[in-house]
Amino acid sequence: MKHYVLGFALLFSLGACESGKNEHKHKDGEHQHKHEGMKLGAENQKLFDEVMAVHDEVMPKHHTIAKYRDSLKAELADEKLKKDTATLHKYEKIHKDLDYAYKAMSMWMQEFDTNLDKKPEAEQKAYLEKQKEAIDKVSESMKSSLAAAESRKK
Repeated sequence: MKHYVLGFALLFSLGACESGKNEHKHKDGEHQHKHEGMKLGAENQKLFDEVMAVHDEVMPKHHTIAKYRDSLKAELADEKLKKDTATLHKYEKIHKDLDYAYKAMSMWMQEFDTNLDKKPEAEQKAYLEKQKEAIDKVSESMKSSLAAAESRKK
């Protein structure tokens, strides 16, 4: 639950990506947030938009990951499953990957620099390139852990 609170708090402070307006609407569950974005130069704005596009693509999956992680935790407590060690180990790995993906997105959001526009352009660019790489890794982790969770019973 505290991850949701931290996530929502960060969402209020994150800048965003609607070209020209620098506004971003974020819909997560029943909540919709609108934040004012940062003022960046054209090149850095494009890079910022790319970072936020990846974030926006995978952020709605954050809640789904939490659901799978929680339901899988309950399944792991089942005595019948404990007798099937192959399945047990498979499920434990999926649970670990879901937990990692969930926490990776939470950490990425918490650590994103919301004062980026106060830095020199060269620093902004270097930071955004690093963030693009980081959010791409988070995205891959989220997608692969969800795919594993969804296909675990097939």
